[in-house]
Amino acid sequence: MKWFKVMEGSSQIGEGEVAEANAGNRKLAISKMEGVICALDGACAHEGGPLGKGSISNGNVVCPWHGWEFDPCNGQYVYNPSKVVESFPVEVRKDGVYVGV
Repeated sequence: MKWFKVMEGSSQIGEGEVAEANAGNRKLAISKMEGVICALDGACAHEGGPLGKGSISNGNVVCPWHGWEFDPCNGQYVYNPSKVVESFPVEVRKDGVYVGV
C-alpha cells in the first residue's frame, strides 16, 4: 500500500460533503460525515458514475448518475450489500489528509 496526500487539511471538505480527489492513478470519492473522513473508489458499482461528484443523502454517498447510495466508509450499496465500491484507509496528519491505496 502507498499513501497519497489528497487534501491539504481536513477543513478542505465540509461536513456532509463529497469531493473528488486523485491518489496516484486512482480517482477517489472523499466524504466527511460526523467529522470522519472516508475514501471510496471514485467509480460507482452500477455504471461507473463519478461518486466524487455526487452528494450525501441519509448519511450515504449518492451517485449523481442514477442515485445509487453507498456507505461512505465501507462502500456497501445500501439496498444490496453484495454490491460494493472499494474503500480505502484514511489518515488525517498534521500536513494533510492521506489515503492508502
